[in-house]
Amino acid sequence: MKDYNYKILNPGGNKTALVYGTDFTKAEKAKINNEILDVNSDVEQVGFLSETQNRLEMAGGEFCANATRCAIYEILNGEQGEIQITVSGYNAPIVGGVNKDGIVYAFLQIDKEKNDLIQKIILKNINCYLVKLDGIWQVIMNERDSKKYINMLKTNENKAKKILKELMSSIITKEKAIGIMLIEKEKKDIKINPVVWVKTVDTLYYETACGSGSLAYAIYNYTQNRGKNVDLIQPSGYKISVNIFGNKKTIQSVKISGIVI
Repeated sequence: MKDYNYKILNPGGNKTALVYGTDFTKAEKAKINNEILDVNSDVEQVGFLSETQNRLEMAGGEFCANATRCAIYEILNGEQGEIQITVSGYNAPIVGGVNKDGIVYAFLQIDKEKNDLIQKIILKNINCYLVKLDGIWQVIMNERDSKKYINMLKTNENKAKKILKELMSSIITKEKAIGIMLIEKEKKDIKINPVVWVKTVDTLYYETACGSGSLAYAIYNYTQNRGKNVDLIQPSGYKISVNIFGNKKTIQSVKISGIVI
């Protein structure tokens, strides 16, 4: 396997390694992913950034909003501007950029044919909502049931992740990744506790931040409460903001934004 170089970026938690170049086989990507994660215990995911076009491919082929924002930041060298990028697991080009305050954002269009994004499901007697994003499905667990798993994550993380992985394994999907968002309130704010399983490379993390999970919660919140803008506290303590653009019947696009350092 040829040599590779990479850079680690922090999108408000959920540290991401970006490998320069995409000319690797699926097996090589998996091997590089494992090597980087073994050496860098604080890195939670690996993406491959093309050196010839604005293209990001995750090691597991999933869609990752935070890695997308990292790629946008890297392409723009952290300077103000806007680009168009394609990303693994997502079926349309994404427009993103860095604003004058240094915040990195990404606009995602929602296909009208896929506007039925949410369905209510039951996972072992737990009522949840499933948000079907391109490249990753996210389960939104209610606050009451979330509390049990949040407490378990704090006292026995491996046990909690094993149980949550079993719940995710019961969901049949062709998408490369599944996440469960455990919800809690901090005064007037909402905090998410994301546990994400990327099936293709079999990584399971209690993530320090989750862009797609934040997006999924915002979509769920919009369908339930018509709230168009949410700021969600991540386990890292940073916030990710999501803005919903739509009407009573459909969501047309979403904007996800936050820091990258």
